[in-house]
Amino acid sequence: MRYDKNRFKIQALPHPLSLLWVLFPVFMFNELILGQRVPKVTLIDKEGDKPSEERSYIPCPHCETLNDRRLWATKGNAFGHWFGLVCPNCYQIIPCLWNIFSLAILAITFPLWYFPVRFFRHRWIEKEKERLADGLERPPLQATSIHSLRIGIVSGVSGWVMWVIFEVVRNGGEWDLKTMLESLPFCFLVGFVSDYSMKEIKKEKERLANVPERPLIRAKSINWFLRGTFYFGGFLWVAFEILPEMWKVLNGGKWDLRMMFDMLPFCLLVGFVWGSFMHVATNLKGRKGRKT
Repeated sequence: MRYDKNRFKIQALPHPLSLLWVLFPVFMFNELILGQRVPKVTLIDKEGDKPSEERSYIPCPHCETLNDRRLWATKGNAFGHWFGLVCPNCYQIIPCLWNIFSLAILAITFPLWYFPVRFFRHRWIEKEKERLADGLERPPLQATSIHSLRIGIVSGVSGWVMWVIFEVVRNGGEWDLKTMLESLPFCFLVGFVSDYSMKEIKKEKERLANVPERPLIRAKSINWFLRGTFYFGGFLWVAFEILPEMWKVLNGGKWDLRMMFDMLPFCLLVGFVWGSFMHVATNLKGRKGRKT
């Protein structure tokens, strides 16, 4: 299927957002547990003054229909798409991205899910048709109606689940329910901060897009590798290790310095991955700006 590059902005691999979904381990929870899927190709109409959420379309390669992306953001139809997104026109599966960590788990657990999937796949498609019919009857969501509270909660829960899995593996399968519950507010805080940061970045992009052309002052390049490793990684370490330990001490517990510093390399590694992603994203944006 060919796309009009003059009309649409094509979001597909190796687009930074697509790479983030494929490489970041948190989205494994969204795919395998929540059933949230991201299409391989998303088209954003360059024309019009509406927010990008209202100008985004998911093309179906089977019938070449451009489906409004908001159809899969309505209430009751945002999750549960484990097998992919079903086109409301031809009822074929629209190809979606896979997180590499999800693929690893699916490969390991292949004998457990293969036969149930073959049995329930047809029933699931019939259920998807009913959900699509209900979604088409509802008015499409406006960009302002997508509440940031929901996004923050989903991000926080996803991060918390990944942290719980890591803690259980690190402790040899032992559960510390109290510590896990105490860490939940910090995960929500990180989710809300991430959502707020993304919104501020989007507002800044829109503001810069409306600024008239003028000579730019050359600035020193930002070393995203160092920023990601020490700023973002350090923030994760403080939020998920130091603050919970301080809370434990305030409640009469003792410092567990060994466990706290064991997490430091992991947090720095996550920060380095985030910095690498930002480095790639800024370079791609710079190349695109030079071409135009």
